[in-house]
Amino acid sequence: MPTSTVFATTDREIVPGLSTHCAGCHAPLDDLHGWCGNCRVALCFPCGRTHFCTPSCPAQGCHAGLCVREVRDGVLSAGWGLPNQT
Repeated sequence: MPTSTVFATTDREIVPGLSTHCAGCHAPLDDLHGWCGNCRVALCFPCGRTHFCTPSCPAQGCHAGLCVREVRDGVLSAGWGLPNQT
């Protein structure tokens, strides 16, 4: 399963284009996708919106997809969660 590495910079985080397929459904990814830093996986938006890091996350009060951040042209967003539509 392809993975990406996140590099921290002083003002933002950049995700290099190493992940070419979604870790959930294996669909090809484009320049707009999601990234879970806990699992260190890239996800398409539909899989990212429903993502839980572990099976125990729902029982612990986690919200699906809240740990996923948007990646646009290799740059990781500052906000958490993905847009509702794309």
